[in-house]
Formats: sequence, structure tokens, C-alpha cells
Amino acid sequence: MGSLTERRQAYVRSGIRLGGAVGAACSLLMAAPAAQPVDTLCGATIVADLKLDHDVVCAGDGLIAGADGIWIDLNGYALSGSGVGVGIAITSHRDITISGGTIANFAAGIRTLAATDVDVKHVEFAGNPEGIDFQAGSIGNSIKENVFRDSTIRGIMLRSNSKENDIKNNTFINNRLGILVFGGVDNTIKQNEISGSALVGIRINVIATGNVLRDNAVSSSAVGIEFLVTPTGSAQGNDLRGNTLSTNGCGLKGPTSGNTLKDNVYFDNTADTCS
Repeated sequence: MGSLTERRQAYVRSGIRLGGAVGAACSLLMAAPAAQPVDTLCGATIVADLKLDHDVVCAGDGLIAGADGIWIDLNGYALSGSGVGVGIAITSHRDITISGGTIANFAAGIRTLAATDVDVKHVEFAGNPEGIDFQAGSIGNSIKENVFRDSTIRGIMLRSNSKENDIKNNTFINNRLGILVFGGVDNTIKQNEISGSALVGIRINVIATGNVLRDNAVSSSAVGIEFLVTPTGSAQGNDLRGNTLSTNGCGLKGPTSGNTLKDNVYFDNTADTCS
């Protein structure tokens, strides 16, 4: 790895902007080399492709995507937090790729705001209360072939004005809630495997519409798929086709009027449908 000074220079050459608290931490460490090292990547703004060559442990936030068109390659390593902060934050940037490692123990593994064409693949999200938080303006992003486990709030959250996102071929294990389509519109949730959800595998809120749920397998959960009932009603205009709901307490919960349901399969649930 070389000295701390060499590492810092290498990060700057790689396109990592160091400053503020990160720069101060580096100065402190160079003045007191016996102190516990602080990884200079924690809180750093990434402005060019980055490929990790070691595990990164942060007390607060992890990485901040600071430019369009960059690739953050975790390269088989873990980016870990202390239960707070965001693992990777993306705000008002596009064409970001995140791949190939573990994001663990942050308040949110990845959080996007007004971000488009973000591609997340082959990442394990472990022990984050929230795996991925799609906030307003998260449009046209792709979440494929990842693992979400042990999320105490939910694996993926699609908030209002998050639309046209593609969530496909992911595995969700032992999360409180797998996927929450809170206010998302025209998203595709396809061919995911969801098991062991303490609350529900997939929940569709009243203002979610135009979403396609196809060929997902939801099992061993309290509820497989739920249309949440609120004082203003329940969701309309969503398409559920070819999903398999098995060994759940309730397979499909809530009113389905106004949505399209076709070729869904139910077996070994305590109840296939419930209100």
C-alpha cells in the first residue's frame, strides 16, 4: 500500500477529491502516526473511475459520486459503516456504475437523488437498515443481480417521482420488507427472489401506478405482495403477472381492483389472499 502520503497522492491522481474533514484527518494522521488510521476514502468525492484495493471502514459516510460517467468498482472488497451515514451517495449525476463487492452497515447502502442511468450490479447489501433509497428524480436506473440481506427497514425504497427503474434478478433474504414501491411510477420489478421478509416481500403504496411486477418468487414471508390500504384508498394501474407466491402467511394482501393480475401462482400459503 505504501505510506499514507503515497496513498493520498494516488487517490488524488485517481480522481478522488480530498478536502475538508478528510484533508484534516490526513494532516492529523501524518502529525501523529501512532494514531488509529482513518481511511482517506471515507467521505471522499469520487470524480473518476475508482477500483478498490482494500476493505474500507467508515465511521460516517462512505463515498460520494461527484461526476457523470464514472465506475466505482468495489473489486470484491467491502465498504462498511458504523450504522450511520450513506455508503455511496449519488446526487444529480448520471451514468454511474457500482459493482462487485459488499456495502454493509450504513443507514442506507446507496442513496440516489435526481440521479439517472445508475447501474448497480453484483453487490451484496448486508445489514443496512435500508439497502437502496431511490429519492425524487431517480429515473431510469438499473438494479440487477444483487443480494439484499438483513435490512431492518427495507431492501429497496422507490419514493415519489422515482420512475422507469429496472429491478431485476436480485435476491432478497431476511429483510423486514423487500421492495417498497411508495410512490414510484412505471418501474419494472422482475424475476427477483424474495424470502424471509418479516413484514412483506413487495409492498405497493396507494400512489404507485404503472408498475410491472412480473415473474418474481416470494416465499416464507409474513406477506408475499401487498396493496397497502390507506385512508385515500389503494394503488391502481399496476400489472402483476407470472409471480409465484409460496409458503407465506398471506400470499396476496389487500384490494386488487383497478390492477391487472394474470397467471400468478399460489401454493402452500396459510392463505393465498387476504384483506
